[in-house]
Amino acid sequence: MSFVLRMKSQLNDVFSQFGKYIAPTYYHDRCERSLQMYLYVMHKREILLSLLALLSTYILLLFIGFAGPNVHKVNKISATEIFTESQINSSYTNRLMSSGPFVVTTPSLNTYSQRLCLFLTFHLKNEEASEAFHKDIVVKMKLDGIDSSNKNISIVSDSSLSYPLYCGGRQCEPIQVLHLTYIAYTHYRVNIAFDSLESVNNKYVIEDIVFTFQSINTSFTTLSIWFRFFFLLIAFCVMFWFTHSLYRFPFIDWSLEQKWTALLLVLLLVTDNPFYSMQFLFGSALPRLMEIVFQSSLMCALMLFWLCFFHGIRQNNRSLSRFYAPKLSLMFLLWFVMVYVMSGSVTNQLENPIFDETKHFQNSTFLQFTNVLFYLLLILYFIYLILLMMSAFTELRSMPYFDIRLKLQAFLLIFVVTISLLTIALSSSSSAISTIPFLQMLPFSYYYGSSAAFLSIFSIANLYVCICAYYYRPSLNQLTDCRVVRDNPTLSMINDSDEDVIYGSDTEEPLQPPKLIETKNDDEESD
Repeated sequence: MSFVLRMKSQLNDVFSQFGKYIAPTYYHDRCERSLQMYLYVMHKREILLSLLALLSTYILLLFIGFAGPNVHKVNKISATEIFTESQINSSYTNRLMSSGPFVVTTPSLNTYSQRLCLFLTFHLKNEEASEAFHKDIVVKMKLDGIDSSNKNISIVSDSSLSYPLYCGGRQCEPIQVLHLTYIAYTHYRVNIAFDSLESVNNKYVIEDIVFTFQSINTSFTTLSIWFRFFFLLIAFCVMFWFTHSLYRFPFIDWSLEQKWTALLLVLLLVTDNPFYSMQFLFGSALPRLMEIVFQSSLMCALMLFWLCFFHGIRQNNRSLSRFYAPKLSLMFLLWFVMVYVMSGSVTNQLENPIFDETKHFQNSTFLQFTNVLFYLLLILYFIYLILLMMSAFTELRSMPYFDIRLKLQAFLLIFVVTISLLTIALSSSSSAISTIPFLQMLPFSYYYGSSAAFLSIFSIANLYVCICAYYYRPSLNQLTDCRVVRDNPTLSMINDSDEDVIYGSDTEEPLQPPKLIETKNDDEESD
């Protein structure tokens, strides 16, 4: 008998070592030892007021953008005006209209003008207004910069490039023949001549040629600098406040949302870019490449956070090989495609002002492959994200506290994505940094179609990360008692009082402690 008792005692000791893994403690699935977030102690009216404040702030910044200056400054001069100013005999204008040369001087510029583009628009005396045709023409151009001593500095000498001319009716599509990314001189002088245009002039008769100089409005540049500084200051204060509330706790005890919010705050700080003004002082490509890398990194980090949140909230075993590796591979490919193609576009335009990116894209098989790859990756991402969201809501929507985490993050995700897509759709595609199709649809593009588009994109990114820091900071009770709780409200809150349970199940009934059920059973047995 004593032998049996000793064996039973030894078996109990052995199984007790595994009891903590079998019992529903924080080693159990969906139970992790982490800090209690402020979201857990918020009432529904406080969440609604905070979301209303988010929406009101965004609308206020959007209206400031609507009242802001135009992004582009446009100056036009026609060939007939040049002939009139030069007092050229009308008998020579028909021949000069098809061959040139035309000498045009730009209006006054400065470094805040950011860039200079030249577009040519041909107007025809086409009697058959519905007739459309395509013709390749050769544009010869010389570009000189005029310094303070009125001396010509050669920038582009005797270039000759072929451009496609598409005409329908009496007006042809504009041709971009110049894209100067860095403004080093106050004025530029452009000398333009044409080849292979006589056949068009003989059949349709060129009535006029409009030379359109497009640069960035200096008032918009000033607005972007000040608002970037404002967003940078706010992001720094929020990051300091958020990390200060977490520094006393070990990093391993931070929740999933808290770790990602800390990372997003750092990326937000560099995306607001304290080095933004350097591109107005130096003609180097480094400041522009930094802008591209920072914005692309924040965009991909946000997308990666959404994947990790809706997947990681359902499980605790987030290994590098099975949990993070597929997501990191997908987002790294997306990040690499954006950074590689956009940086190549900026570098080519900076080194060669007459670089024809449209023709380069059409002749490059690799660029066309990256264009298709980008859309495939984007479609794959949203399919993956939707599946993760559906699984998370199916499994956890009825669990206390998990439901509010899911609903809140889903609302913020839909809000950010919707605003970004609307901004892209309403923004002018001609203002994009590149004529490559997929680069025109990026929310963090290098140029913006309007002041409202600029403030919409930057405000939604800053407001989203800042309100995540507000929700996911440690709760006030956590700061006072400095204890770490299990981040499974079903288990960690079961001994709390009914008044402490704010977010219950879908039926809005408070959790019933097990002791109440046992008492009820005892009463029934006594009866």
